[in-house]
Amino acid sequence: MKRICLVTHTQATHSVNGQVGGWFDSELTEQGRAQAASLREKIKAHGFELENLKVYSSDLKRAVQTTEALAAGQVLDVRYDTRLREMSFGRHEGMDQAAHDELMQPVSATGERLDHRICDGAESRREVAARIAAFVQEVMHLPGDALIVTHGFAATFVIAAFQQIDIESMGYIAFKVNPGSVSILEADDLFQNRAVCLLNG
Repeated sequence: MKRICLVTHTQATHSVNGQVGGWFDSELTEQGRAQAASLREKIKAHGFELENLKVYSSDLKRAVQTTEALAAGQVLDVRYDTRLREMSFGRHEGMDQAAHDELMQPVSATGERLDHRICDGAESRREVAARIAAFVQEVMHLPGDALIVTHGFAATFVIAAFQQIDIESMGYIAFKVNPGSVSILEADDLFQNRAVCLLNG
């Protein structure tokens, strides 16, 4: 059986300051750092031992800091991967959230979802899904359990790719996960099913 512990970064400054996130490189707040440290026990409670996990993290500061805080001084072999970043919001990254909300186009006028960009320079769903699916495919071909630290919207595509949902079917998919959440994904050896055993824990 292969198990994946999927973690979303904890409270970050862009959320508190009312700024658009995406690739905007915000940091954890003090509360976020405390939340990240508490993830260690939450992960252990689900039967994971940090020292035995392959650890992967988004390279954005808020994810890196979450990974470092939950490691608590343990020397972990962490691979920082740009494919685990949140969706890029292009020119709107770091923008005042209220201004972004007025300018963005949440849905396409034609109803097209996979290639729609909600604002100037933003990634499409297809682009986010493709990079994350490529990452998940690599991880699934490696032995051992894994810890993945990513972002709220990006986590949806990690789960979908883990369950081998085709990208063409990801136009509407969304899993609601909160900052600092833990989700558990398991692939069994007998039936080779891929189960979401815990979502947003």
